[in-house]
Amino acid sequence: MTVEESWEKIERWIAQHAPEEAPLPAPCTRADLELLYESLGGQLPEDVERSLLRHNGSGLTVILPPKYTLLGVEDILRNRATWLKYAAPDDANLEEGDKPFLVPFAALSVIQLLVDIRTGRLGWWDIEQGFAWERDPFWRSFTSALDFVGNLLASPPPWIATLPGDEEWEVTDRHPDFPGALIWTEDLVD
Repeated sequence: MTVEESWEKIERWIAQHAPEEAPLPAPCTRADLELLYESLGGQLPEDVERSLLRHNGSGLTVILPPKYTLLGVEDILRNRATWLKYAAPDDANLEEGDKPFLVPFAALSVIQLLVDIRTGRLGWWDIEQGFAWERDPFWRSFTSALDFVGNLLASPPPWIATLPGDEEWEVTDRHPDFPGALIWTEDLVD
């Protein structure tokens, strides 16, 4: 499935089930991307770029499980500066020469999902635990993660995702604290 097809499924679910969700951001422009690439010294993988050209991040909407929001162009630059400043040079899971090629594209508080702009491979980093490559096929690429979410939301309820480590997370529009919004929760909703 393409990035655009995945987004269509996600957008359809939000329109149908989550009318209280804040609107997804408008697309970034090619000029925005050129400025980003100039700062990065390279280009994002095509799937991440196509997503940004559809929606410049996801705003406050949590798209990827367990609770990651997608970053827009400005947030990518801001989070990358944090990543480059604080990523430990002695991190056993990270070659120092790889660091400049890893770019944040999603965040969950201080945890960042990163994409290797050379290969499209995904990893994650937080300041306390350091860096790790994602090994589960779910995280093989941005396309595979977005495809998973799109297909899940296009299926009949309950929308339950089994994540690496056999964690179960449910997408719901009936969360007691946030009815009518897209919410990922560990506490399955009846």
